[in-house]
Amino acid sequence: MNLKGLGKKLETGGKSVLRAALLKFVPAPRPHEGPADASRVRRILAVRHDARLGNLLLLTPALRLLKAAFPAARVDVLLADRYGDALKFNPSVDEVLTARALAGLRLRGYDLAFDFSPQHAFSLSSALWTAMSGAERRIGFARGDAGRFLDDLAPVPARRAHETANLASLVRHAAPQAALPPDSSLRTEFHFGPGEKESGAAAWRSWGLDRESVALFLGARAEKRLDPSWFFELGERLVRSGRKVVLTGGPAERRLLQGRRIPDGVIVAPESPLRAFAAAIANARAVLTADTGPMHLAVALGVPTLQLFSHTEPWRFGYGHLPAHRLLETPGRHPAAGEAWSALSALLAKKG
Repeated sequence: MNLKGLGKKLETGGKSVLRAALLKFVPAPRPHEGPADASRVRRILAVRHDARLGNLLLLTPALRLLKAAFPAARVDVLLADRYGDALKFNPSVDEVLTARALAGLRLRGYDLAFDFSPQHAFSLSSALWTAMSGAERRIGFARGDAGRFLDDLAPVPARRAHETANLASLVRHAAPQAALPPDSSLRTEFHFGPGEKESGAAAWRSWGLDRESVALFLGARAEKRLDPSWFFELGERLVRSGRKVVLTGGPAERRLLQGRRIPDGVIVAPESPLRAFAAAIANARAVLTADTGPMHLAVALGVPTLQLFSHTEPWRFGYGHLPAHRLLETPGRHPAAGEAWSALSALLAKKG
């Protein structure tokens, strides 16, 4: 079994004996006095084991702060195999690494390593990866067994804050003297390379859409998922209002559409790789989505969004505080199509 698989087994199985044995193979934490000396930091590793699309985009403000706090440092990001393309062309990232780099990680000579797993729960896999970096200082939130792997522990944020601010607090902890922008200015990021925007605009037009078209994303996990018929009803209302509509989603959503009649005037987008999908969706007038990866993607692209929050915390993951976006919160239940139509109409009525 490889180290990645072993870490997952330990995390789910809670095998304390095996966990203790594993600790023998990682550097023991060493106490530090005071913050890191920014002038001496040359290499930084940011670890995000749970590499869902939304989680990586939520990390991007913290990566920008790392570059601001440690301007002479190279910043690498270590993540699982999926969605690394979300960080391509990001000016705050020098290299994206995956689990395949674990064996040679210590040879890279990191000065700082950050465990950017969420503050609400200890992640053994993420802490293990951070420890395996062999960095001079290993930073993360003080919860669970973090102190057995990391040697610079930041307090878990006590106040209700957006996830971008929570992750950024680790950078502020490591560089308390740095002149960093306030939490209110933090924005998620997605960057395009040469020709990608133009290709995306061409794809959008080839689907029969224009800049006033609305994208409805069908995907969501578990209880957040709505039935396709809900989106069909909303799509029909949009078509009657004179707008073009496109349904988007991954393989799971396409299976849900099998055997169903798609309403007239509603387009189903072809399946595309992440970056091609992002470049196309950047041309939408608005996106309607539950709390899922494409919601964070649309916000990072600057596309106005209507965000549906039924079973997760909007104050932590939503973007209702930004002027181009609206939240529709219906705790414990899915919104009625009429509720979503009213909120979406208000969003579309905004200029720009």
